[in-house]
Amino acid sequence: MQKASSSKTSPKVSSISHRFSYALIGVITLLLIVFAAIVILFDINKIENELEMRLDNAIEFAQNSLATPLWNLDYVVVADFVEALFLDESFVYTKISWKGQVITEKKRAGFQVQKIASEMSPTLLKDSELIAKSSDIYFEEKKISKILIVMSREIVKKQLHSQIYGTISLLILIIAAIWLTSIFITKRYISSPLLKLQESASSIARGDLDTFVDKSSRDEIGKLAQQLDIMRGSIKQLFAELRESKEKLEEYSRTLEQRVELRTLELARSVEELKVLGEVSQAVSSTLNPETVLTSIVRHAVELSKTDAGTIYEYDEGEGVFLPRINYGIRPEYIEALHELKIRVGDQTIMGQAAMNRAPDQIPDIEKAPGYYFDFVRQAGYQALLALPLLRQDRLIGGLVVRRKAAGEFPASVVKLLQTFAAQSVIAIYNAWLFREIEEKGRELEVANKHKSEFLANMSHELRTPLNAILGYTELILDNIYGDVPVKIQKVLKRLEKSGRHLLSLINNVLDLSKIEAGQLPLSLNDYSMQEVVHTVVNSVESLAEEKNLDLKFSVSPDLTVGKGDEQRIAQVFLNLVGNAIKFTEEGEVKVEVTSSNNKFFVAVSDTGLGLSAADQQRIFEEFQQTDSSSTRKKGGTGLGLSISKKIVEMHGGRIWVGSTLGKGSTFRFTLPVRVEKQRKQG
Repeated sequence: MQKASSSKTSPKVSSISHRFSYALIGVITLLLIVFAAIVILFDINKIENELEMRLDNAIEFAQNSLATPLWNLDYVVVADFVEALFLDESFVYTKISWKGQVITEKKRAGFQVQKIASEMSPTLLKDSELIAKSSDIYFEEKKISKILIVMSREIVKKQLHSQIYGTISLLILIIAAIWLTSIFITKRYISSPLLKLQESASSIARGDLDTFVDKSSRDEIGKLAQQLDIMRGSIKQLFAELRESKEKLEEYSRTLEQRVELRTLELARSVEELKVLGEVSQAVSSTLNPETVLTSIVRHAVELSKTDAGTIYEYDEGEGVFLPRINYGIRPEYIEALHELKIRVGDQTIMGQAAMNRAPDQIPDIEKAPGYYFDFVRQAGYQALLALPLLRQDRLIGGLVVRRKAAGEFPASVVKLLQTFAAQSVIAIYNAWLFREIEEKGRELEVANKHKSEFLANMSHELRTPLNAILGYTELILDNIYGDVPVKIQKVLKRLEKSGRHLLSLINNVLDLSKIEAGQLPLSLNDYSMQEVVHTVVNSVESLAEEKNLDLKFSVSPDLTVGKGDEQRIAQVFLNLVGNAIKFTEEGEVKVEVTSSNNKFFVAVSDTGLGLSAADQQRIFEEFQQTDSSSTRKKGGTGLGLSISKKIVEMHGGRIWVGSTLGKGSTFRFTLPVRVEKQRKQG
């Protein structure tokens, strides 16, 4: 292997022997310090105990030796005893007293008597410098005196300091010996072999795969050296293989750039195609103008297929011919020739053949195509043609044709791309068909709806006139204008009048709905009193509630202001809601509440009737919608009352809604602006 052109100095590393020695010395030093501390504490405790024992012995000796001399008042013996105690340099003060009088007292020079109390109990006194003890002296069980002895710790401290200094000196000598020994051992048996191994590894790292690796050691470092030598051989073999692979890679790299460039061009083309398809898809989904969409499709189809011109045909199923819809890149005279040419399914044109086969078809070279007889195509300079049928669920919609002035077969990728454009063209043309169909149906529905409204209005008017006459004559007969009427006939006439008025109400609803839908129901906007509207409605339906034994309650806020709106139509909304509440409530109550806030009236009509399901609540305000069939059959009605009420409320600028639970009744609510200045338009 070729050596590195330049070598760098290895960074300085700390010695293993030093690190090992520092760690070993640290551990041993810590252990020795702990041991020395234990020894010193033990010596301190031992010396302290010895000092206390000497003091106790002195006290005991005094008790045994001084009792008789003190009893006999032999103070010479007592003084000799004290002198004998002071032969020990630790004793610094002695006092013998009786009843507050000092018999004998002696202190060492420099000792301050104030440190010791004059009178002491027979207990041991300790401080940092002194230790003292006092005791009573008895003679034949009679207290004859008291002795106080004080000892100094100064000598003990000197002795202790000597021991500590000796221990520390010994500790330093031991640590130094251990440090020198560890340095020698680690350097000889660890550092030196590792340094050699490091030099070999560095040489290998610099590229010298023939360097010598010392494997003479039989310990762990020797095994590491053996593994390093094995790795050196493996690396040497690997580099030999790499040289061989490098030659192959260089050969491969020479052709890779060409392949990458070719692939890049293909990817760029694919990206451009996807971008164009995205634009076409966006055009299809964002506009209903088929001309714009188809123009974009045929333009992109010509550009991406590298052709010169293109046409999108629309198939006329009635005539059975293809009509050119959009052209791109074609001269006006050629377009005129295309319009004159009646292309049909199965004829000799490229479009006719593609439509017959329901698959793309092409002519790579017109000059070599037998039976092709359209000279104007040759005169325009086109040599190759490609046609694709536009199909929707096997239904022929139209066709796409691209033309190229250079002869040659169209690649499969171009055919596949144009099939995508053909699919987009199908969507655009089909959407145009649907749009035209929707417009036609809309116009038809508008005309039919107008005729329906006119018919309902005319029929309602024609029905109301004779019905009002019938009701009028019925009332006159019941009022005995034409003579007395038998009771049986009166009952029949009352039922007739009731049914007639019900029928009149239904006709009025139909007429109102027709006028609202035709925009011919104007509101008569005048001032009105909401209190009077509620009272009028309650009085009108009170008899209906009494017939079913229902409680009819109403609550109107006393501070309601004068409103402006169509009083008659607002009363009609109240009548519809309250009447429905009474109709669908068998027991309980019907309640009307009216309040105002923020320049709005808030109205709530609640009952304890059957209630409405969630589905019924969604559709109850639609025209001709009622609750379930069983209720409808029992209660009757056309399903127009709530729809008309909703439209009247909205014409005033308000809103109506319902809240209900099956079996627990319903509450219909609506709001109205207090002052309505202008009628809102419907629809």
